[in-house]
Amino acid sequence: QAFVNESTSNDPKMWNYRAPIYLQIALKEPSLDEDAILKATEAHIKCLQKDEKGRIIVRKWTTEEDILAGLIQCGYKLFNVAIDKYNAKDYTGALKYYNAIFDIIPLDAEDQLKRGNITKETILYNSFFASSKMKDNATSKKLLQQLIDINFNEPAIYIHMSNVYLEDKNTDKALEYLKLGRNMFEGDQSLINTEINLYIQLGRTSELIEKLGEAIALDSENDLLYFNRGTIYDQEGDFVNAEKDYKASLAINPDAFGTNYNLGALYFNAGVAINNKANDTSSNKIFEKLKKEAEASFAKALPFLETAYELNGEDKNTLLSLKQLYYLSGDYKKS
Repeated sequence: QAFVNESTSNDPKMWNYRAPIYLQIALKEPSLDEDAILKATEAHIKCLQKDEKGRIIVRKWTTEEDILAGLIQCGYKLFNVAIDKYNAKDYTGALKYYNAIFDIIPLDAEDQLKRGNITKETILYNSFFASSKMKDNATSKKLLQQLIDINFNEPAIYIHMSNVYLEDKNTDKALEYLKLGRNMFEGDQSLINTEINLYIQLGRTSELIEKLGEAIALDSENDLLYFNRGTIYDQEGDFVNAEKDYKASLAINPDAFGTNYNLGALYFNAGVAINNKANDTSSNKIFEKLKKEAEASFAKALPFLETAYELNGEDKNTLLSLKQLYYLSGDYKKS
């Protein structure tokens, strides 16, 4: 009643009591009022308002420390409710609860929310997934742009932004954001592959190869340029040029995980293809010839994949390829 009464609706004492009451409802009996946590959050923030002397307006009844503690509880509850809403496919609700946390973050001077990974970046990113499910491209672009503007350390945001623009039939912008992402995360394989695949879909791989060739002419010691071009050749099935560029890249940077893996995979896949041909032939002579070629290709693959494993022993693709390679090479103990 005090809240709806005009004479007491903004009274400090009213906010002081409203804050813990609605927080307890939200934490213990949320079914009584679905918006209890939103009301609790608003009340706690109101309690932190300062008077002309810089003191919080509820100091007579509650300490600032206790109000802040309650507000942090609100933040965690809002975050959990937002996740629950998302999982229940209530994406509008998820966005509403995520947005409410933005009012708390500036008041969390001790970064208590951050310790639970509740940050501006996390909220923006989670909000994007909700807006994406809603097919709200305008909101998705806004959220992703905010993440880009604060240099969020996640390459996928550029892929997401590119995909949103593709849905809007704007291929130029889609390519622009992939390029921007690659400038930020030069060696990220997912960005490289996404850009290459988009050029392939658009029938413009020759354009990308030409651009990389021009870049190599200006910066011939940049291993990533050779790697990127080699990846394009690789995806197009141009074994000779892919091999040539991967080797050129490794000559500059022999410890590059991606290049070691890709060159190893190039030889490995070639060996598998030859091996399959051998198994399909009815001629013993051709079979023996192809088997030797396959074994030679597997032998070429081994040192590069082993180096890739040494550089990143957690990569599942490398582990799987090595396991298959050892098996096909007859090294059953290692496989």
